[in-house]
Amino acid sequence: MNKSAIIINPDQPTGLLANAVACITSGLFLNGEEHVGEAIIGSDVTYIPITKIPILILKPGNTPLIDLCQKALQSGLKCMIFTREAQSTTNYEEYIQRVKGKSMNEVTIVGLGVIGSEDKVNSLTGNLQMLR
Repeated sequence: MNKSAIIINPDQPTGLLANAVACITSGLFLNGEEHVGEAIIGSDVTYIPITKIPILILKPGNTPLIDLCQKALQSGLKCMIFTREAQSTTNYEEYIQRVKGKSMNEVTIVGLGVIGSEDKVNSLTGNLQMLR
């Protein structure tokens, strides 16, 4: 079984936290049809598809987000980062110019998402606390 987690810098205003989680989720589940359900037709509305696997929202604790991302990639997890460079613009072309060709060391990571086997996600995130 697969599992996912979003690890987010909790030292942001609530609106920026919510925005980061939304953006990470959209990127993490892009082309992940096996992890997303189907639309459900109601009597007066269509209910949107949601994920079929858990999404934990966690704090990084004392571990830098870049270290968590590198560990995720080394263990074979799909890892998606969200940066301050993305969060501080509403223009996608500007975002591209800000991050294109840059390494993770050259941007400011505010959150990351991982998806993969439950064992690997648990190994990466087992000691991290839930965001409350």
